[in-house]
Amino acid sequence: MTSSMLAMVLLICAVFAGVEVFISQKLAKQLEDQFAIRLETNILEMKSYLDSIPENAAEINSISHPAYIKIKERLEQIKHDNVLENVFILGRLQDREQIIVLTGDEDYYGSDFTFSPDINQAMESGQTTVSAIYEDGFGVHKSIFIPLLDSSGQTFGIAGIDINASVVPQVKADIFWITTIIMIAVAIVGSLVAYLISRSITKPVIALMHGAEKVAAGDLTQRVEIKRNDELGKLGEAFGVMRRNLEKLIAQISQSSATVSGTSEQLYHAANDMSASSQQVATSMNSMNEGVADVAASIADSTASIVEVNADLTRVTAEVKIMQEMANAVAGQSEDGQQLVEKTLGQMNAIQQEMEQSQEAATQLGSRSREIGEIIHIITEIADQTNLLALNASIEAARVGEQGRGFAVVAGEVKKLAEQSSHAAGSISELISSTQHESKRVLQSIAQGNQAVQTGQVWIHKMFDNFNVIFNGVSSFSSQMDDLKLALDKADSSFEMISNAMQKISGVTEEQTAGYEEVAAAVEEQSATMQQMTASFRNLSQMAAELQQSVQSFTIRQ
Repeated sequence: MTSSMLAMVLLICAVFAGVEVFISQKLAKQLEDQFAIRLETNILEMKSYLDSIPENAAEINSISHPAYIKIKERLEQIKHDNVLENVFILGRLQDREQIIVLTGDEDYYGSDFTFSPDINQAMESGQTTVSAIYEDGFGVHKSIFIPLLDSSGQTFGIAGIDINASVVPQVKADIFWITTIIMIAVAIVGSLVAYLISRSITKPVIALMHGAEKVAAGDLTQRVEIKRNDELGKLGEAFGVMRRNLEKLIAQISQSSATVSGTSEQLYHAANDMSASSQQVATSMNSMNEGVADVAASIADSTASIVEVNADLTRVTAEVKIMQEMANAVAGQSEDGQQLVEKTLGQMNAIQQEMEQSQEAATQLGSRSREIGEIIHIITEIADQTNLLALNASIEAARVGEQGRGFAVVAGEVKKLAEQSSHAAGSISELISSTQHESKRVLQSIAQGNQAVQTGQVWIHKMFDNFNVIFNGVSSFSSQMDDLKLALDKADSSFEMISNAMQKISGVTEEQTAGYEEVAAAVEEQSATMQQMTASFRNLSQMAAELQQSVQSFTIRQ
C-alpha cells in the first residue's frame, strides 16, 4: 500500500516536472517573441531615421565627421527611449569588418569587429535577421540586424540593436527552482500523507491479519477492535461476528461430541449386555429344544406302550370270549385260567405304571410349557426394551444430524427386528397356550385311562376271586365272563382314546420343537444383529472421541 502511494507521488512529481519544462519553454518562447517584436520595431525606427537623413553612414570616415555625430546622437536617443543595450552600425570597408557607430560614452569608430553568422546572413540576403539568445563576455543578448546600402546601392554594412535578454535564462532558472522546491514539497507532503493514509489502512488490516492467524491457529478468544466507520470498520465487525459464531459453533460441537461419546458408550455397553442376553436366550432355547425332543421321545415310547397294552387287551378280550365259549370246560382248565388272571393282573399293574409315567410326563410337559411361556414373556420384554432402545437411539441419531443418519438406519432395523421378535414371541405364546390346553386334555384322558385301568384291576381281582371259587360254581362263571368282556371292551375303547391323545400330544410336541428351533434361529439372528450394533456403537464412540479431540485444538472462552 505504501509503495503504491509513493509511486503515485513520484508520478505526480514527474508530471509536474514535465509541466514545468513545458511552461518554462513556453514562457521563454513568448519572451523571445516579445524581444523580437521590440527589436523589429526599434530597428525599423532606426532604419527610417537613417533613410530620412541626407547623410549616409558609409560616408563617415572619422568621429568628427558630421554624419557620425548626428547619427550617434540619434542612436543614443533611440537606445535611451527604448531601453536598449546597444545600438550600432557595422560596416565592411576596404575588406575590413569594423565598427562605424556604437552607442556609449566611448567612441569605437574604426575598431575591428568580426561579423557573426547572423550579420553575414543579413548582408548576403539583404533581409532583416534576428539572432537567437546568446551569451558572450558582456552578458546575454538578443540582436537584430538590417542591411545598409551606400549611395551607389551596394550593401556596405548593417544597422543592429542588442537587447539585454538575461531575463530569459533568469526566468527559466527561477521557474526551475520554484518548480523544484514545489516538487520537493509535494514529494515530502505526499510521502507523509501516503505514509499516514497507508498506516491508517494497513494498521487495521495487520490487526485483522494477526486475528485471522490466531483464529487459524485455533485461538478463538482474541478480539480485534477496529473503531472506524468505513469499509475496514465493517470488515472488522464482520470478522468479529464470524469469530463469535465460530466460537459458538465449536462450543456446540464440543458439547454435542461429548454427549454423543457418552451416549454411544452407554449404547455400546447396553448392546453388549443385550448380545450376551441374546446368547443366553439362544442357549436356553437350545436346551428347551433338547428337552422337548426328549419329551417327544418319551411320548413316542408311551404311545408304543399304550399300543401294546391295547393289543394285550384285545387278546384278553379274545381269550375271555374263548373262556366264555369254553365255560363247560372251565373246570378242567381253571388252574390255567387262574394263571392267566395272574398274568393279566401283572399286565394291568404294568399298564397302571405306564399310565402313571404318562401322567407324570404330561405333568412335566405342562410344567415345561409354563417355563417356556415364562421364557417367551422374558423374550417379549427384551423385544420391548430393544424397541424402546431403538426408539431412543433414533432420537439421539436425529439430534446428531447428518453424522447419525447411518446410526438411525441401524436403529430402525433394530426396531423392526424387535417388533418381529415380539410378534414371534406372541405367536409362540399362543402356540404354548394351545399346547398347555391340549396337555390338560391329555392329563384328563390319562386320568380316565388310569381310572379305567384301576377298574380293570378291580375286575381282574374279582376274576381272580372267581377263579378261586370256580371250583364251587361254574354256573356263575359265564355271567362273570360277560361282565368281564364288557369291562374289557370299555378298557379297549379307553386305551384307543389314550392312543389317539398321545399321538396328538406327539404332533404338538413336534410343532413345539419346530417353533423352538425357529425361535432359536431368530434369537441367533438377533444376537448377530446386536453384535453389528455393538460394532457400530463402538465406531460411533470412536468418531465422537476423534471429533472431541479435534475440537479441543480450538481455544474458546468458558
